Amino acid sequence: MEGRILKTLDDLLTKCGWGSPEVPATEELEWRKEARNRVGMVIHARWVILAILAIYAVYAYFFFRHGAAEALGVTRLHQAVSVGAFLFAVAYNAWYQYTYELFGRIRDLNKAQILFDLVFVTILVHFSGGAVSWFWAMYLILTLESALIMDKASDTYAIALAGMLAYGGVLTVEYYRLIPSVPMPFEKNELQQNYSYEMIKWAWVSIVNFCVAFVGAHMMNIVRRREAEMLDLVTKDSLTSFYNRRYFFHRLNSEIQRAHRYGRTFSLLILDVDDFKSFNDKYGHLGGDALLKGLSDVIRGAIRRSDAKPSYEVDIACRYGGEEFAVILPEAAQVQGEKVAERLRTSIETRGATIVAERIRHRIESTPLEGRTVTVSIGVSSYPEHGKDVETLIRTADEAMYDAKRKGKNRVVVSGQG
Repeated sequence: MEGRILKTLDDLLTKCGWGSPEVPATEELEWRKEARNRVGMVIHARWVILAILAIYAVYAYFFFRHGAAEALGVTRLHQAVSVGAFLFAVAYNAWYQYTYELFGRIRDLNKAQILFDLVFVTILVHFSGGAVSWFWAMYLILTLESALIMDKASDTYAIALAGMLAYGGVLTVEYYRLIPSVPMPFEKNELQQNYSYEMIKWAWVSIVNFCVAFVGAHMMNIVRRREAEMLDLVTKDSLTSFYNRRYFFHRLNSEIQRAHRYGRTFSLLILDVDDFKSFNDKYGHLGGDALLKGLSDVIRGAIRRSDAKPSYEVDIACRYGGEEFAVILPEAAQVQGEKVAERLRTSIETRGATIVAERIRHRIESTPLEGRTVTVSIGVSSYPEHGKDVETLIRTADEAMYDAKRKGKNRVVVSGQG
C-alpha cells in the first residue's frame, strides 16, 4: 500500500515538473544569495589590493628616482604597462561590482572572474621581467581568492595548477624567444635565458602556490564546517533535530516568495499529537520528550529527503511548538493557463499533500512509541488556494487540524474540505 502511495506521489511530482532547472529550489536561491555575498566580498577585497598596489607604485617610484643609473632602465613600456594594467584592473573590478548581482550562474561567474585574473596576472608577470619578475606572488593571492569564493577544494587546486601552467608557459615562450623578454631594472636579466634558474624558479613558485592552495582549502573547510554547526545550533530544535519555530517562519515566507515569483504552489501540514497531555501526566516530561523524539524519527522517514552524500531535503519538517509539528511541502505546479493551473492545483494540493500527510499519519499509528500506540491529527492548507501569506496559511492549516480532532482525531483534514 505504502509503495503505491509513494509511486502516486512521485508521478504527481513528475507531472508537475518538480526539480525543473528553470525553477530553483529555495535552498538554491539561498545558496545563490550566499555565493553573491562571497563574490561581493572578493570584489571589495580586490579594491583594497589595488589600493595597496597603488601605494607600492608610489613607493617604488620614489626609490627609482633616487637610483639614477637604474632609473634609466625604466622605459615607456614599463610605465605604460604599469599604468594601463592598473587602470584596466580598476575598470573591470568596477564592472564586476555593478553587474555581478545580475548573473544567475554564480559558480560560472566565479570561475570566469578567477581565470580572468589569472590571465591578467600572467600578462603582468611577462611585462615585469618574466623569470625575474616579483609579481609571481600574485598567483598566491588568486589561489587564496579561489579558496574563499569556490565551494570545492578541487576548484582551489585547479586554480593553483592553472597558475603553475601559466607561469611555466611564460618562462617557456620567453626562454625560446617566441616572445621577447622584458628587461627590468635592479635585476640580472641574463637569468631570463638561464634554463636551470628558470626550472628552479618555476618549481619554487609552483610548490608555494600548492602549499597556499592546501592551507586555503583546509582553512575554508574548517570555517564552513563550523558555520554549518553554528547554523544548526540557531535553526534546529535540540530535542527533535527538526528546524525550530523561528526557521519555520523564515522558510515559509521564503516558499511564499518563491511560489509567487515562479508561479508555483506548495502545501503546509500542521500535526498535533493526540492526547499528549494525558501521556505527559502518566509518564512524565522525560517520557513525553522521548515520545516527541521518536515521533520526529517517524516523520523524518515519511517525508521526501535523503541523508546520502550530498544530502538534500525536499520537504521541510519543523517543530512548531510543544507537541505540534509543521511540514512544508514544496511542490512544482507551473501555472500554464487558467484551466491547466486549476487541474494541477487540485491534483497537487488535495492529492499530493494528502498522500504525504496520510503516509505520516499511518506510520505514526503503526509504530509503537514508548510502549504505546500514538496518533496524530493533521491539517493541510495550500498556497494560493487557502492563503497567500504566512498568517493565513498557518491559520487555515491549524483550523483544519482542530477540525480533524473534532471529527475523532487520527485523521487528515484539508482546509475547506472538512
